[in-house]
Formats: sequence, C-alpha cells, structure tokens
Amino acid sequence: MLELIASIVVDLSDQKLTAYNTNQEVIRVIRVSTGKASTPTPIFDSKVFTKYRSTTMYGRTYTVAGVPYTMCVSANEAICIHAAPWQENAGQAFGVPRSNGCVRMPMAGARWLFENTAPGTPVSIQA
Repeated sequence: MLELIASIVVDLSDQKLTAYNTNQEVIRVIRVSTGKASTPTPIFDSKVFTKYRSTTMYGRTYTVAGVPYTMCVSANEAICIHAAPWQENAGQAFGVPRSNGCVRMPMAGARWLFENTAPGTPVSIQA
C-alpha cells in the first residue's frame, strides 16, 4: 500500500531530497540537482502549492515545454520540484547543482514523489 508523504526536506549541501511519513520516518531519499551558484535555490519553509503532471516552464533565458511531474513550492511557481528528463537523457548526473533554482530529479523519483504527495504537504529547503 502506498503511503502519503507527510513532509519533504531538500538538503542543498547534500543534493538530496528526503520524504518522510507521518511518524517522521524516512520513506525515500532521492538525489537531486538544485540551483547553480548563479541561480541558487532559496532556503525557506513552504508547502506544495500546485501540481502539474506536465507543464511549460518559463525563465529569463529559457522556455521548456512538457516538464513532467512538477510540484511548485513557491506561490508564484518560480521554485518547483520536477523531473528533468533532458538532464537524464544527456547523461548528466544528479547530485550536482545544475538548475535555475528548481529542484530537479530523475523521472522515476519525480513520478513516485508526485503520485504520493498531496497539495499542502510541508516542504523545507535547507543548507
């Protein structure tokens, strides 16, 4: 039986996302790629505001259509947790800061996280 995630912690120094259950037990740890030094992922406590099975992301220097398994954790949808198939397909490892501020992860981990996380789930991004 699937267990809903009670909270999510993103550790910027370890480049890992940890999902916890209601007993604060670790359910899964996923290697991620967060913001580069020039476009850092902010440190803050938030929640999952919106979820999109697929969405288009816009930045100052990019437009990426069809970004799968996206969960936005800032009210303005500027910071999201999502799959990065382009990174996977290019053979670029996760665990290295590569994004424009979002939290990227492999498709399998992003799909699992998306399917087991409800809107409103607390998210903490820490150093």
